[in-house]
Amino acid sequence: MLLVANGFVEQPATELFTRHNRALFNFLAWLCEGNLSEAEDLAQKTWVKLMTRCSDYRPGQAAFTSFLFQIARNGWIDTRRSASHSTSVTLDDAHLQLPDDDLSTEQLAMLGQQHHRVRAAVMALPDAQREVVVLRFFAELGVEEIAQVIGEGFETVKSRLRYAFAKLRLSLDATR
Repeated sequence: MLLVANGFVEQPATELFTRHNRALFNFLAWLCEGNLSEAEDLAQKTWVKLMTRCSDYRPGQAAFTSFLFQIARNGWIDTRRSASHSTSVTLDDAHLQLPDDDLSTEQLAMLGQQHHRVRAAVMALPDAQREVVVLRFFAELGVEEIAQVIGEGFETVKSRLRYAFAKLRLSLDATR
């Protein structure tokens, strides 16, 4: 990021994109409740915004991923506030990618059912809880990094995760 800020843009920016775009997109797809076109749009806007804000990055204050996800989260919040917020292509069976290596048809069907149960349970969480779960397990951020991204305290993040796990456990136990 510091190389980009100092004018060495192409290769360092490509490296940042290669390393972090998948986690960024996954985070945004969950925040956008499976709306893939909105997540793609927000991911692109995040990368553009990152390039315009590269001089704001301070390595001693936050990890790069925290900085990137904070930009993405702010973009998502802005989108939610806008009147033009709409839904289109969503995460459904057509986008469900399950491993098919050496699995029988029955095993694939059971795995698909489990995926739908987990997805429905995560999507049913309140926004604040879903956000920390997604950042922790799909973006693989630590609790301190999540606190930086969402602008809340460490204990708040731990509490939201604890409540989210309790709700997920109840929801998943009820659908067995």
